Amino acid sequence: MVAALLLLVVVVLAVVGIRRAVGGERGPVTEAHAIRRFFQYLLLYGSLVVMAVGLAGLLGRVLDRDPIVAADDVELARNLAFTVVGVPLYAGLALWSRRRLLADPLERTSIGWAFYVTVASVTSLIVAITGLQSALGWALDLAPADPRALARFIVWGGVWAVHWWLHTRLVPVDRSRVHHLAGSLIGLVTAATGLATLLGGALWMLFFSGTDAVLSGGDEALRGAVTLAVGAPVWFLYWVRTASRGQRDPLWLAYVLLAGVAGGLVTALVSASTVLYSALVWFLGEPQFSNAVRHFNDAPWAAGAAVTGAVLWWYHQAVLEEVHLPARTEVRRVYEYLMSAIGLLAAAAGLTILVVAGIEASTSSDAQILGQSAVNTLLASATLLVVGAPVWWFYWHRIQRAVQLLPADEVASPTRRAYLLVLFGVGGVAAAVALLVGVYLFFEDAVQGTLGAETLYSMRVPIGILLSTGAIAAYHWAVHQSSRAAAPVSVRGPRYVLLVGPPDPQIAKAVAHATGGRVQAWSTEGTGTPWSVEAVLAAIAAAPDEEVLVLSDASGVHAIPVHRR
Repeated sequence: MVAALLLLVVVVLAVVGIRRAVGGERGPVTEAHAIRRFFQYLLLYGSLVVMAVGLAGLLGRVLDRDPIVAADDVELARNLAFTVVGVPLYAGLALWSRRRLLADPLERTSIGWAFYVTVASVTSLIVAITGLQSALGWALDLAPADPRALARFIVWGGVWAVHWWLHTRLVPVDRSRVHHLAGSLIGLVTAATGLATLLGGALWMLFFSGTDAVLSGGDEALRGAVTLAVGAPVWFLYWVRTASRGQRDPLWLAYVLLAGVAGGLVTALVSASTVLYSALVWFLGEPQFSNAVRHFNDAPWAAGAAVTGAVLWWYHQAVLEEVHLPARTEVRRVYEYLMSAIGLLAAAAGLTILVVAGIEASTSSDAQILGQSAVNTLLASATLLVVGAPVWWFYWHRIQRAVQLLPADEVASPTRRAYLLVLFGVGGVAAAVALLVGVYLFFEDAVQGTLGAETLYSMRVPIGILLSTGAIAAYHWAVHQSSRAAAPVSVRGPRYVLLVGPPDPQIAKAVAHATGGRVQAWSTEGTGTPWSVEAVLAAIAAAPDEEVLVLSDASGVHAIPVHRR
């Protein structure tokens, strides 16, 4: 405690010293401004946390009449210290920050101010959500009595409300995207978890009510309803009312594509695979339990998660279709290559397990892999192949079609190069390790004179990994080589290219990759023809020179020879 107070005093003195050093300085941001803001808003956030923890602890002590809590003097001392130190410290820093915000317009646009409000809002939102969820569970007899959870919700909910008000009035729109999307993600995950639990509990009560199942579907469904009731308003406020209407920048697309579309699809596929595997084992395999209720006890929850994931995927896919993106963005490429990789890895795992199970069956061994019988292993392999292969083919076919339509743009994409090289590298390393282990096992039995069916059985896992990962590495190396061959021939001539036109964060890298020269891009306010590498290369070829200005306007893309002094 003493060390923490000393640290606070040192930081306060540092802030005061910096303030006196910069005095009433105004105008452009200097190094002194940046240092002052860093310490100012860091201390402001730290004092906020200390104050809120202390107040929530004292309020929880008032609400909680448990004698054990009342006798906890250590916790009381901590909460009193946090309150006594945190409240005046935060009040003083808040008043000082308010004067700076009113006196200097640049202060509102600073990264430090936006960072403080965003982090304070997100922190208080998370603590308030968990407190409200615990308090509602206590009120509905779903959890033990916890008055301190209600105190956390009251204090941290008030902190969130104040900072939401500050954010809407004192933070520019372009500095608010991180806050809005972070809140949207928190609300989405909370609401989706509640919906999945609610649906799982409802299915459990529909099929297993009155049986000797392990879980209680009624209580779980009620817990899911509570979680959904807590998360849905947060998601509605942050996403539906705010973030969904914001600028469709890469951060916005990353949320929709990665968190919404990809997250929903992965959840749906994994959960559906669990249900499918349980059904296959029950009807075709060797189930662990002869009682259907015990065997399918987890299936309702997996089915609820599958439905929830499908709903998330459908909704965010519809949001993307409404946007009408003019061209493929790097975020979309990340999403498509990520989904392709997920499907490919699932299919590769299924193929590996299939080879292993086949070798086990051919050697007539009674051993088991993954703690399952050979039949269940084959069913697990079939499930992974049925789920993974179509996902990989769907997204990979879409990617290859984009390569055919816009080969220069797609081949120059760093996401594509990283995807191909990583898969080739990981697959090659795994295949090499599997080959080394398999050869070692072979020679071990050869030296001992015990070559036979048992040797093949002991090599089953390395053989399966070698076949699957080797095929993956070879295929993606061939694709990488063909992509390099299909890449546009470098234009020899311009050492420098200046692109002036609509904003496109990737066009400069693509043109530099195609020409081998130095490329800069300037964005214009007006509308212009969307950039494409083919159009830029054609314009450069029409006006060959060492230094070229390429202008994109409403009439097209034009190249003008220039000479820098």
